[in-house]
Amino acid sequence: MKKRCVIIGASPECDTKMLSSKVSRNDFIVCADGGYEYAVSAGIKPDMVIGDFDSSEFPEDLECEKIRLPVHKDDTDTMYCVRECIKRGYKDFLLFGMTGGRIDHSYANFCTLLYLSERDIKASVFDSENEIFVITSGTRVIENKTGHIFSIFPFGCGKCTVSLDGFEYGLEKSVLNADFPLGVSNVVRSDEAKITLHEGSAICMLRWELYVEK
Repeated sequence: MKKRCVIIGASPECDTKMLSSKVSRNDFIVCADGGYEYAVSAGIKPDMVIGDFDSSEFPEDLECEKIRLPVHKDDTDTMYCVRECIKRGYKDFLLFGMTGGRIDHSYANFCTLLYLSERDIKASVFDSENEIFVITSGTRVIENKTGHIFSIFPFGCGKCTVSLDGFEYGLEKSVLNADFPLGVSNVVRSDEAKITLHEGSAICMLRWELYVEK
């Protein structure tokens, strides 16, 4: 079995250059519905395509495993992909084509990150501007991103308790409340910046943009 699962969604803002640079031959590539069009554009051969294909053509010509879903279902196409790949043993996920376009779909994909984190599965959403991930326990290290903009907010809860080490604004077991965006626009100041979640859950957004001193 391959070690990492890459899921490609059908967001209108999928960065195919980033996609081709992040994906390797050792990844298990799953396309959610029309996400296969981005894979083909990036020169990536999917291992599996899953979707209801209510907004894209069914990929008859693609040589890979295909799962066709009913239009009326509880899971989103992305969530079905995630659950299917968890059943197959994957514990490390990269998700592309998950932001932009409809804001409800983007938010649903952030909820999927929470679902994965609650099951002790590492996962990140990548787009042309950000890496987005959710922490529900333990410590996550951001490596070699000194100078990049970082934000953190409670997610799926009213408040969370976090420590931040290696940032412009450090925290030590501090409470962040969902109704006050205290964690926005911090800056990474170490090649090994650490985020530790003590209570609750948090969504983290690391921008590729470097902070510019004013």
